[in-house]
Amino acid sequence: MAEYINYWLRKMIKDTPNDAELGNKIRQKSWEEQKETKYIYESPDNGKTVYRREFGNYDKKELIKTENNMEKISLYDYLGHAAGSDVGQQVAFAAAKAGVMTETRQVSNPVYKGPVMLYPRSFLDLYFKGGLNEGTSGKQLLKG
Repeated sequence: MAEYINYWLRKMIKDTPNDAELGNKIRQKSWEEQKETKYIYESPDNGKTVYRREFGNYDKKELIKTENNMEKISLYDYLGHAAGSDVGQQVAFAAAKAGVMTETRQVSNPVYKGPVMLYPRSFLDLYFKGGLNEGTSGKQLLKG
């Protein structure tokens, strides 16, 4: 990646001898990369409804989920394979810490018989795709 950036900078410097124009091009490129919209998910009623807003924008919010359409899914169904007890415990701890509403389902197959936890798919997306961190809790988190 660093080699690409060095190549890109050298080419831009060579192609743009005017310092002011060069600065404008670099600034424009930086702004384009920062345009990726980041969202905050909030629930004012413990997960019955969930709103999404752009990070830093407190005026406009969009209804994402209501209690009736919150799909809950097991770790096995989400990951496509058994998660294992360590991962299961970590996800359960994160969900409990954040106040995420969970359910259980009884399963019986040749490998496992017993209860499995069900989580909102949106919570698992946040958990496994890096949206959660140690400071995430309460209204910051999408609750199911």
